[in-house]
Amino acid sequence: MAATRRNVYPILGGTFDPVHLGHLHAARAGGAALGASCVTLLLAARPWHRAPPQASARDRAAMLRLAVDDANAGRLPATANDPPQPDVQRHPTLRASEQEGVDAGPSYTVSTLAAIGGGEPLVWLLGDDALASIGSWHRVSELAALCHLLVFRRAGAAGPDPTRALGFRPVASAAALGRHRCGRVHHLAAPTLDISATRVRERIAGQADASALLPARVWAYIRRRGLYGAARTPRPADHALGDAAGGGQ
Repeated sequence: MAATRRNVYPILGGTFDPVHLGHLHAARAGGAALGASCVTLLLAARPWHRAPPQASARDRAAMLRLAVDDANAGRLPATANDPPQPDVQRHPTLRASEQEGVDAGPSYTVSTLAAIGGGEPLVWLLGDDALASIGSWHRVSELAALCHLLVFRRAGAAGPDPTRALGFRPVASAAALGRHRCGRVHHLAAPTLDISATRVRERIAGQADASALLPARVWAYIRRRGLYGAARTPRPADHALGDAAGGGQ
């Protein structure tokens, strides 16, 4: 008898320093492949395995909320992989989460997943660049007992797959992940936007226009707060945005 397919709980975790269009596109593409109605973007407030983020956890949380609001309202620039407008309802809804807490200690994926678990099967979305370093994650041997993995595979990318050694078993499609409780992996050959947070920060620090890489209200927030070396450009509209995002601290 075929296993019953369950609804899944997809999560895109990240430092979001800052959140950019590549993050939002990946979240929506992953959610669509899974047949999910909603994707959670989970802020890693204090990642332990990398250099400290440039922006504070509170600023990154505020930008994440603004980005999700823009995406859900259909205010993102169209890409070649988007459905025809104005049919924005075909996209999964995005949700911003600060489950780890902006004032908490180091952020561990395993601990966060264990705290969320108990409902639908959890699917952790990640790129193949993050997959390459998965062996260094905290208590990574416990990961397969907590979630599935949906990996965005870049065109032409090749290299060893560390997921088998961690106990993950491949499935033929993203939708098949919902037939299992945990411990499965699918490599999704979906086009992604070639944007990185490092590239965004470098452009801003060089006083270049980064508006094409970011949701409009995130770009306005960065300029208003002077983040990443941006020249401050306070405007009445930006003040209103910051207040609405809870970023006036």
